[in-house]
Amino acid sequence: MNVVEKYGGTSVGTIAQIKAIAAHAAKLKAQGNQVVIVASAMGKTTNKLIAMAKEIGEHVNERELDSLLSTGEQRTITLLAMAIDALGVPAVSLTGYQCGFITSDHHSHARIMDIDITRLKQHLNDDKVVVVAGFQGANEVGDITTLGRGGSDTTAVALAAKLGWECHIFTDVNGVYTIDPRMYPHAKRLHKITYNEMMQMACLGAGVLETRSVELASKYGVRLYLGRALEENLDKGTYIMEKTKHLEDMPITGISIKEDYAIMRVNDLPNDGKFLNSLFAMISQLDINLDTISQQLTHDGKVNFAFYCNKQQSDVILKNIDKLHSRYPISRLLGFVKLSIVGVGISTHSGIAAKVLTTLSDHNIRYYQITSSEISISLTIEEKDKLKAVEVLGKAFDL
Repeated sequence: MNVVEKYGGTSVGTIAQIKAIAAHAAKLKAQGNQVVIVASAMGKTTNKLIAMAKEIGEHVNERELDSLLSTGEQRTITLLAMAIDALGVPAVSLTGYQCGFITSDHHSHARIMDIDITRLKQHLNDDKVVVVAGFQGANEVGDITTLGRGGSDTTAVALAAKLGWECHIFTDVNGVYTIDPRMYPHAKRLHKITYNEMMQMACLGAGVLETRSVELASKYGVRLYLGRALEENLDKGTYIMEKTKHLEDMPITGISIKEDYAIMRVNDLPNDGKFLNSLFAMISQLDINLDTISQQLTHDGKVNFAFYCNKQQSDVILKNIDKLHSRYPISRLLGFVKLSIVGVGISTHSGIAAKVLTTLSDHNIRYYQITSSEISISLTIEEKDKLKAVEVLGKAFDL
């Protein structure tokens, strides 16, 4: 089975771990497989590089920061290629640019525009294990860019899509759980989950996979696996795929929590859309994707408007708010989280929303904004109630 394998930072944190991955790659090669490995920076390397940049000054040039951060993955892939080669298996390391990743110009959160895998395929045809730097690429003029949070996952899935192979994401957890086990120790590991459910859980706060990588896998039909690094038994992880068979037995797949939630509000707007048009144009220029948007019409024909994002995004918006030259102030409320119940059975099973709201009410947990889709119900709750809400809903839905 030809495969793209991705190893996260905690899986390549030491030379001993890198040697173990090299031995695993050599074993796969000996079995007649073609192998591409995507690797992240070792351990906390990226955080250390960011800290070093901040020592230079508070306002760092984004182009130069991307160039600096890309060196973390470059060190990992070089060491890993050396380790594989030392076992007598030919290997080559490629940076994102060398592997043909062409991205947009958005430094620190670039989007993949295309991948020219000509060079990659040449190395595979030469019977080499190819080790690719995750999280990075280059724009059309050759400037190094990084892909943002979860960028190495996206790198791996994009390569698997181009090659038509399966993709295995290896990290320090052994699969996807119904609820983050750090919040709810009784959470169950899911053997399978649909693309749509995984995208919803990732988008709504589950940190095991980034939304973009699951979206790519769904779009191109990449069979995706998440498991613990160097675990030989793939039954001990989770497969993400188009369909599963648990719909009738398990209408709710899991609960996700999105932390650090900021509520931005502006009240008593005229109902002509002018201010909101200007606001959304500014937010678009800042390349910020809002979470939930709500608008209410007051009794006197005015509009109360609210939108939700994370605190860092709200900081950026508030720093740029003067550009609107508006007399309508935007207020910010902090101290909230977004709790989401996810499952493809939500659209086919009645009474789920009532059960969620009744369970929270019975335990004196206040909820605010409520939104829903075909496979999710999301509520804004106070951060202090997070663990309590997870526990009571986990028990109520046997998660």
